[in-house]
Formats: sequence, C-alpha cells, structure tokens
Amino acid sequence: MLDEQPRVLIIEDNDVLRVMLFTILRHQPLAVDTARSHSEAIEKVTSCDYALILIDMDLPDGESELFLREFNEKRPEATSFVIAVRNPQVDAYIDPRYAVAVLNKPLEIDTLAEVVRECAFIVPPPENPLPCPQSESDRHERLDRGSFLAN
Repeated sequence: MLDEQPRVLIIEDNDVLRVMLFTILRHQPLAVDTARSHSEAIEKVTSCDYALILIDMDLPDGESELFLREFNEKRPEATSFVIAVRNPQVDAYIDPRYAVAVLNKPLEIDTLAEVVRECAFIVPPPENPLPCPQSESDRHERLDRGSFLAN
C-alpha cells in the first residue's frame, strides 16, 4: 500500500502543473497529495506528516510565504523536507528558516522527480505520526486497478 511509503505534498495553484507533477510523482515509490492554496495546504499539514513538501513560490497574494511561515509556527516539530520552487527573476529571497532547498524554474521533470524521491526517503518518520487519511495517489491507484468499490 502506498501510504506506507514516504508522503509528499505538492502545493501548486496551476491546475495543469499540479496534475502533471502529481501524475509523475505518484508513479514513484511515494504517497502523494496535492493542495491548490495556502489554506488547503495548512489543513493537510496539520492533519498529516509529510516527508517532503514541494511548494511553488509563485502562489498568488503571498500565499507561499504565508504557508511557510504558518507551517513553521503550527508544526515546529515536523521533520518535513521543504523544496521551494521559484522563478529566479521574481523571487529574490526565501527565508532559510522555512525552506530546506530552493530550485529555480524552469525544472527538468525527470530531475525534479529524482530529487523529490531521494529527499523524501532521507527524512526520518516522526516519533508520533499523525493519523493521515488515505493519500490521493493511493485512491488513484485503486481506481487504476478497478478495486475502489471493494475497498
């Protein structure tokens, strides 16, 4: 079952990019969830532990920085590895207290998938993990197998 694998959260407001990243990463040995906004992402990280969070720093109205700040305040014990993806011509500075790694756009998809997979596997699981709901990638896998009615 995928939920026993490292869990990744993709925070991306662009529907096409979010679906593309989800599709690529769900075929990795990862459990994957997505969020469209700061508020949706905060809801997910307060109810589940993520090994890795991939956040687009171009979310509207400063939502990216707001998410990183709130995540750090609400989950200071979290062991999540945060990768901030930015446009180097627009995003000049990302506070190192909030992001562990910064990647510049444009991204090579194969390289991104490898970086996410490798980083997710080095994060130790939390001592007292939150009881996460079923991941989006696990639900998709069941749909792909045609077994969603049986489970």
